[in-house]
Amino acid sequence: MVCWNQPSSVPECMFSSLEIFNWSQYFGRPQDRDIAVYILKNGRLLKRATIYANTLEHDVPNLKMIKELTLSSRASPTCELVFVEGL
Repeated sequence: MVCWNQPSSVPECMFSSLEIFNWSQYFGRPQDRDIAVYILKNGRLLKRATIYANTLEHDVPNLKMIKELTLSSRASPTCELVFVEGL
């Protein structure tokens, strides 16, 4: 993905049915972070978001990436954010 353009309106599934979100091959690029933050901010029913960071093939700034996502606001107060490294 070259760039991320945030939708002008939030898809209904984001706030009405999304409960589990898994992202494989997360590279930690700015556009990756923006997408993950968008999902966290709009997933009202989100229970768990798991991010599988690809730290073997790419230089993922793990500490910064994890801190940014952990501190981002969430629509769901019960959402658990989990990071898995080394994929």
